[in-house]
Amino acid sequence: MEIKEFDEHSKLSQKAAEHIISIANESVKARGYFTMALSGGNSPVQIYDRLGDPPLKNKMPWSRTLVFWGDDRYLLPGDRESNYHIAYEAMISKVNIPQANIFRIPTEVSPIEMAAALYETIMRKVFVKLRSIDIEKKLPVFDLVILGVGKDGHTASLFPGHKAVNEKERWVTFVKAHARMTLRERVTITLPVINAARNIMFIIAGEGKGDMIKSILTDSKHGKIYPATMIKPDGQTVWFIDRNIY
Repeated sequence: MEIKEFDEHSKLSQKAAEHIISIANESVKARGYFTMALSGGNSPVQIYDRLGDPPLKNKMPWSRTLVFWGDDRYLLPGDRESNYHIAYEAMISKVNIPQANIFRIPTEVSPIEMAAALYETIMRKVFVKLRSIDIEKKLPVFDLVILGVGKDGHTASLFPGHKAVNEKERWVTFVKAHARMTLRERVTITLPVINAARNIMFIIAGEGKGDMIKSILTDSKHGKIYPATMIKPDGQTVWFIDRNIY
């Protein structure tokens, strides 16, 4: 695990974008393609902006990049709160990536259980075709999974205390809102899928997260209630942290 801290969110975003480009080009050189799962929330938007604009967009192997989403709210793709919509506006609409390389979560499918099942089916077809499956674990191997951590400690759409955190078999599951949780219904990849990735990068910004992040990084007893402490991948993990969280 590597931790990189920055005094300004703009510096974090620049370095994180360069990190993605480095992994992307290494992946294409090694395997001929680059697969990444995007995060939602406000923290990565500046990163997507940089990847979507010159000069960095010209350094990405877009024609060989396959884009997935780690999670999304169960909203139509044009909704302003949709993780797909946010990434599309900031990055995807501005780069020369084949439409066939974009795999958004089918949030227009009802009920939500079917949307999750369909996304898993899509993911299975793609990763089988790429021959990017860990045969022993029966899991897809992403080149990069981008994650954030919310103020309540959730990552992707895996919330503390929710049964989705304990899912071991499925690649994709769903989270239904209920009275005790102030969240929309969501579709999310599962912890086993995240942990099978070659690279994971956390993007941490936003005030009021300092104590929680310290707890996660030190793996204290209190920190173990957070799903992020359960992310221990086979590959490399880098934390990009805005010091203003403290």
